[in-house]
Amino acid sequence: MPSQPNWTWETADGKTYQNVVVTKIEADTVTITHSMGVAHIPINLLPRNIQTQLNYDPHAASQLSALFNGNLVSADGTAASAPGTSVQYYAIYYSAQWCPPCHAFTPVLVEWYKKFKSTHPNFELIFVSEDHNEASMLAYMKEMAMPWPAMRFSDLQHDGNGTFKGSGIEKFAGSGIPDLVLVDADGKVLSNSFTWTGSYLGPQHVLDDMEKLVIPGAP
Repeated sequence: MPSQPNWTWETADGKTYQNVVVTKIEADTVTITHSMGVAHIPINLLPRNIQTQLNYDPHAASQLSALFNGNLVSADGTAASAPGTSVQYYAIYYSAQWCPPCHAFTPVLVEWYKKFKSTHPNFELIFVSEDHNEASMLAYMKEMAMPWPAMRFSDLQHDGNGTFKGSGIEKFAGSGIPDLVLVDADGKVLSNSFTWTGSYLGPQHVLDDMEKLVIPGAP
C-alpha cells in the first residue's frame, strides 16, 4: 500500500474527521480509520492528493463508456444505443419492481426526466435493476414507461438472491433502493442518495442537486 500520512478531512457535507488513514484498498473503494471509527467508501470521495498517493486514476477506474457500450436495452428488451460523447453527466438509478418505495418514486422520476432531458442533452439516466430476474426488470420498465435505457440484466453481476456483487456499474450502488447517484463522465460522484457514512438521504435529494449541478450543454 502506498504510504500516506494521517490527515484531517473536511467532507463535502461539512463534517471534519481527524487522523484519517487508509487501511485497505480495493478496486474502487477503500477502508479508512478516523477519529470517529471506521468507514468503507468510494476512493473518488477522498481528497485528490490522497487519491494520487493511492495511485487512483478516475479516468481508468470509471470506464463508463465501456460499461454502457453494447450493454443497454430499452423497455421492450431490444438493444439501445450507448450515450454519445456529448454526455457529461449520468444519473444511475438502482431500483426494482418488488420495491414499494421505488413504485412511489419512479413515476416522479419519469416526469422529471421528460422535462429535464429536453433541455440537457449532455445528461443521461441509466436504470440498473435490482430485480431477481430479467422478466421482472422488463415488466417494471414497461409498467413505469421508463424513457431511459437500462443495463442489460445478463450483464449485471448478481448472486442467487439478486444482490449485486463484483465490479462494474454496481460500484456506485448504496445499501438500499430506490438509489439515485449522479456522476460525471469520469465516474466522479457528484450527488448520492446515501452519505459516505451510509445515512440515507433519498433520491429526491439527488434530483434537487441535479437541477443545480448539471449545466446545460450543446447536443
